[in-house]
Amino acid sequence: MGGVGMTASADITEAQRRAARVAASTDIRDVRLLKSCAEITGLPAADSTLIYDLNSGAKVEYEPGSEAFVVRSSYSLSIMPATDAARAPRDSPEVIAKIEFEHAALFVFSLAEGDHPPTAEELSAYAVTTGQFALHPYARQYIYDVTGRLGLPPLTVGVMTLPAAEPALQEHVKPRKEKV
Repeated sequence: MGGVGMTASADITEAQRRAARVAASTDIRDVRLLKSCAEITGLPAADSTLIYDLNSGAKVEYEPGSEAFVVRSSYSLSIMPATDAARAPRDSPEVIAKIEFEHAALFVFSLAEGDHPPTAEELSAYAVTTGQFALHPYARQYIYDVTGRLGLPPLTVGVMTLPAAEPALQEHVKPRKEKV
């Protein structure tokens, strides 16, 4: 699965640290689908195994002084037939379906008296950590529904994961193969 705008586990750990104050005083109030584009670009063979590549990114919208902010998360999903050893490997597999969409979530925060409003850095960190985690189940459901409506096997996307924060843990983490 694709990243959320940060590539190293140290960057994610730092973003989680920066987002902690916002996360402690924030609740989600609304989620909406802002845009969507889904298309079949080819048909899979009847017995083929499909794989997918999912990328996402998040950004925040906030008016200073407001008690609410919006996290917008965009997603790009490509579905391809899996290659096997009997077939010649290709540099880039043939994409048979593409789905691009954007969700937005309204978050409200209730600061304790005397607390200063969140900084732009805190809100951006929140968007790529907690905000992404909050929106991911909505994205999973949407992908499952749309792939079925496209006539493909309904795709259950895995849960959102982050890289292991400790180098000692990273050696025990193996990448998942993502298949439909």
